[in-house]
Order: sequence, then structure tokens, then C-alpha cells
Amino acid sequence: MATVADHFAATLQAAGVKRVYGLPGGENVEILDAIRRRGLEFVLVRNESSACFMAATEARLRGTIGVALTTLGPGAANAVAGLAHAHLDRAPVLMITATSDPDLADRHTHQALDLAALFQPICKFSAELTASNAARTIHDALRLAVAGRPGPVHLGLHNRIARQEIERAAALPAIAPAPRLDLELDALNALLSDKRKPIIVAGLGLAADAPYDAIRELAETLRAPLIDTPKSKGLMPADHPLFAGTAGLTRADPVYELLDEADCIVAIGFDVVELVKPWDYDTPLVWIAAWENRDPPIPSAWEAVGPVSDSLDSLADLSGPTAESWGAARVKQFRDAQSRISLPAPRAGRILPQTFLAALREYTPDDMIVTTDVGSHKIFAALNWPARAPNRYFVSNGLSAMGFGLCSAIAAAAVTGEPAVCITGDAGLAMVIGELGLLAERRLPVLVFIMNDAALDLIRSAQLRAGRAAYGTEFQNPDFELIAGAYGIAYRRVETRAECDAAIQAGLSRRAPMLIDVMLDPVGYPTTVRKR
Repeated sequence: MATVADHFAATLQAAGVKRVYGLPGGENVEILDAIRRRGLEFVLVRNESSACFMAATEARLRGTIGVALTTLGPGAANAVAGLAHAHLDRAPVLMITATSDPDLADRHTHQALDLAALFQPICKFSAELTASNAARTIHDALRLAVAGRPGPVHLGLHNRIARQEIERAAALPAIAPAPRLDLELDALNALLSDKRKPIIVAGLGLAADAPYDAIRELAETLRAPLIDTPKSKGLMPADHPLFAGTAGLTRADPVYELLDEADCIVAIGFDVVELVKPWDYDTPLVWIAAWENRDPPIPSAWEAVGPVSDSLDSLADLSGPTAESWGAARVKQFRDAQSRISLPAPRAGRILPQTFLAALREYTPDDMIVTTDVGSHKIFAALNWPARAPNRYFVSNGLSAMGFGLCSAIAAAAVTGEPAVCITGDAGLAMVIGELGLLAERRLPVLVFIMNDAALDLIRSAQLRAGRAAYGTEFQNPDFELIAGAYGIAYRRVETRAECDAAIQAGLSRRAPMLIDVMLDPVGYPTTVRKR
């Protein structure tokens, strides 16, 4: 008979899991050893939320469940930000924690927390394993993580329980295939019959089906501009004549101009959790997603809930009386207006974020994985990065958690074995700077670009827009060259476009980690207050 730990590790392996990210305690030794014996890789992180960020990235890249592991008490509590990211960014992550010995529950409170209560708002499921419930509970947790709108689940396991022989459950039900959709196409055709300005908004719920060709074909058939969100960037190449831009970063994203003009919105894999601006459109909306329109519901005129690919296959023959002045013509007009926006000159010894991003796009391949952290640079990059391939842009957007960028790039490089780019702020890097140790240990080919402006620029900008002094938002950075050297990581400092070009080319050719210190003038950010 297998032990609970043996069965747990075997079930993870059968589910396609290859790595577990975590920071263990003494109470994890049994499950950790079972993971080792099953040949699963364990990635030792420096912070428990880092493990969740990495697991979420792996889940999206591989189409599996991501797995993170922590000890009980402080380890579990430290993971809350990472689990909250998985919750609001819709990532199927399994969190395994140690637990207090259930036989001592009334007599021993050291490091004891009610983890079910702690995780209840941010996990779809939370349970402690026993020898009698483990088989069914593990099965149910893995099923729930990917069912409907994906999200995190939690399982607790004590060493004493992990060593016990598992009690086999009755035959466990297989995960039922999604039912075939029976769509009311006549109603949809009637809805579109007089719509002259349809627009498509595609969101984060696409990675599982990868229906990118079908979405592009639908846009071309309807001659509809397409707007993506930060977590769906690249589903339509940025140079496609119908690609309008990205929404979800501010209340004044440029593409809202087109949404305001549209007379029908086709929302595909959409989730308002990505939007800073509340959704207040009464324009007729077509909802196509793998999950129901709820939490919160938005007004819709027609819905298809089920596998997105199946829905789009059923809509292949859709058409509508789109105006000649709409579609590609309107997108070109919109882009031309955006390109005429003038930029200020940077201070001496500093470069604009536009200069940096142009260099990065010129020297990186179309399928380069780019991760960003959170702050002014996130808003700028998500709005302006010309993504050319799907599922290659990673960001914490639903939660917008600082510290995500570096962790996500580490996981991306570990999963693909290919170079990845991390664009991080100096404050975000400070939160997870210990994870540079993983780059050094594993020689992962990650280029870490530090947007060095010695400030929480997004908050500082809010202070200045409100007519307040910059207070509590500026700081002194360390010498990043010394930090890179301490970890044995290559370092470059860039102040000009030529230096930026050289650093990117050097980093990509080395296929090893590099820290690139971008001396940035934040005046180029759209959120920065500019002096007249």
C-alpha cells in the first residue's frame, strides 16, 4: 500500500506536473521526499509568494496545474499575496502546506493558524488531508482548480498523516468533458444584423483553448477592431491592421475611444478583473467564455458559455453590415493620431521608456517571453509593447502584485529553457531580490531590466497630480552592480540607446542571467506629470 505522500506525488505526476516551487519546513519532509522519489523537480525559492507567482506562470505556459509548497504558520501566511494573485489573475495553482498535528489541536497553538479561514476568500477549495479522505480530496482539488474560471486550491498535510497508508477511495469520477454547445445562432445573427461598428475585446480566458487563429478570423470576417487586455497581449499581432491596442491599465487608456464608438461588443474570454476603469457600457454585448458571466455580471445580449474554441467554430459564418469607415480604416486613423503624440526630451544621463522599449523590440525575437512587474513601467509596457505572438507576455494584472515580474521570468526560463525578459521597477525588484540567487544557481537565461528611477513613480505621480508634495515615495537605490557581482551575474548600466542596444544583444548572446540597470527618466510614462 502507498502512503498518503506517495499517492499525492504520484497524482501530481499523473496530472502532468513537473515542478514544485516552494520553501519547505520540517513538517514537509515526507511529501518533499515523495516528490523527489517521483522525479519531480523541486525549486527552492526565497519567499513563499514567489513560489505562487512561479507556479502560476508554469501553469499558463504548460497548460497544467502549477504547484507551490510551504510550511505551516509563517510560511503559509507569507504565501497569501501569491495566492491572491492566482485568485484574481485566474491561475490554477495548488498550494500544499504543512499543518499542525490534528491530534494536538486543543493543546498546541505554536505556529497554528486556521488556514481554511485564512485562504477562504482567495481559494476555491481548502482541506486537510487524512488517510481516509486523501484520494478523493486530492482528486477534487485538482479538478476544481481548472473547472470554470480557474483559480487556486489549498491542501494541508501533516508529516504523521503523510506517512500513513492511504485508504483507497471508491472509483473516482473522471473529469467530465464539456457538453456540446447548443447556440442560438439565429438570435446572434439578428443582433448583428444592423451593427455597423462591432468591436472585439479579448481577455485572459484564452490560454486553455488557444483559439487565436479563430479570433483573428472572426475579426477579419466582421471587419471588427480588436482590443486585447494585458494578459491576452499577442493573441493578434500588434502589426495586424485590425489590432487597436490594449485596455485595462488606466481609466483613460487610448482604446476606450474606440469602445465608446462601437455599437456592439464581442467579449471573448473576458474578465472585468483586468480593468481599472469600471465597466459601464450599455452597448449590446456578446459574451463568449469558458465561465459564466458573473462576479460581477455585466449586461449582455447573447452568451455562449463553454470551451471558447467550440463557440468560435460555431460562429465561423457570422457576418454583419460593418461600415467601410470602421475596421482597418478606423484603426489606422486611431494609430496615426497616437503616433503624433510628441515626447519630451530626457534628462542628461537618462533615457525615455520609449527608447528602451524600441530597443528591446528591435533585438528580441517575436516569441520572446516578456514579464513585467507593477508600477508605471507596467502600465507603459502593457500599453506599448508590440507583442507578436500569443501567450508570451506575463503580468500580474488582476491583483497587480509587486514582485511578480522576476519570479515569472524565472519560471518561464525554467519551463522553456529559452531566454526570457523581465522588466521590473527598482522597488519591485527590492521585494524579491533574493530570487536572483535562483538565476545564479541555475544559470537561467533571464535578462532583468531595472527601471531605475529611485521612486514609487506611479504613487509619486498621483501625489503630484493632486497638487501634493512627493512624500514617502522616493528612496535611495543600492549599487546594483555590486549586487549582481555578489550573485555572480553579469551587469550593464545603460544611459543611451546605443548602450541599451549593446546590452540587449550581449545578454541574448550569452544565454545566461544579466542585470541591466536602465537609468530611466520617467517623464516618458503616460502617468507622469509633465511640466508645461
